[in-house]
Amino acid sequence: MAQIIHAISGPRNISTAVMYSFAQRPGCRVFDEPMYGKFLQKKGLNHPGRLETLQKWPNDAESVGSTVRKLAEKSDEVYLKNMAHHMVDEPWDWAQQSAFIFWIRHPRKVVQSFTKIIPNVTAEDIGLDQEWQQWQQVARLPGTKIIVDSDEMLADPANTLPRICEALGLDWHLEMLSWPAGAKSFDGPWAKHWYGNVHKSTGFGQPKMLPEPLINAHEKVVEAALPAYRSLFSNRFKF
Repeated sequence: MAQIIHAISGPRNISTAVMYSFAQRPGCRVFDEPMYGKFLQKKGLNHPGRLETLQKWPNDAESVGSTVRKLAEKSDEVYLKNMAHHMVDEPWDWAQQSAFIFWIRHPRKVVQSFTKIIPNVTAEDIGLDQEWQQWQQVARLPGTKIIVDSDEMLADPANTLPRICEALGLDWHLEMLSWPAGAKSFDGPWAKHWYGNVHKSTGFGQPKMLPEPLINAHEKVVEAALPAYRSLFSNRFKF
């Protein structure tokens, strides 16, 4: 049976780069934001790429589970790149045997990046509160679980990624440190709106410095998300 690696993140948190990294593992298939179609349909949000996503991506949990099972039949591992805010009030039974990795990033960095595409950001949009709630929920599930601060991983991927793999019970593969530039066949339909920078990349970049305080409306979102970030950070995997 294929090993399921269920990644939970917020947006603008190198989650796509990490997905590209895992896609280089021999025998590993990836699934880009499995619940995004259902999330857009439920919320009625007019996000960039909404129509294409609703047409091409699963729109219900049963279809997501079916797609995961089909991927698992054809591979040794399946990496699910999921967004925490997409999983609110959703069932976990289709992923309960997973190894879980939660990716976190300081909310000011997330908000600064997110608002370049969607200016009217809320704390709900960046997913840290949801990640903290879901971290507590998956505590009852049997799989391995770790939290990784993205910037700590980016400080030295050649040393930190092997330790992450070990913590998840996975073999290390040097191929994870690089990938070809450009769009990928497994990108979600929204990629052209969000993945411009990562499509230019062939590997992990250096972590960015914490920016100065943002405009007042955006800094209020940062302040609202900080307690959840700090709770997650205090439970993170330490290198």
